[in-house]
Amino acid sequence: MGKKHEFKQQYWPIVVLGGLIQLFAFVDILKSHEFKHGNKLIWSVLVFVVPPFGALSYYGFGKIRTDK
Repeated sequence: MGKKHEFKQQYWPIVVLGGLIQLFAFVDILKSHEFKHGNKLIWSVLVFVVPPFGALSYYGFGKIRTDK
């Protein structure tokens, strides 16, 4: 039989952080009404299809900043 692959415990903080970034981005997408590029459906799909880069790209390119 093959060797069982175990997920190293040292990687859990990275996994949790990536999941939290996705969750916060998804909630922010649902609450937002305006976007620079695209719409809610596009950003929602991108966040879940390309984790965590979809969420990071949303914060970098899709979210309209209101800070002045």
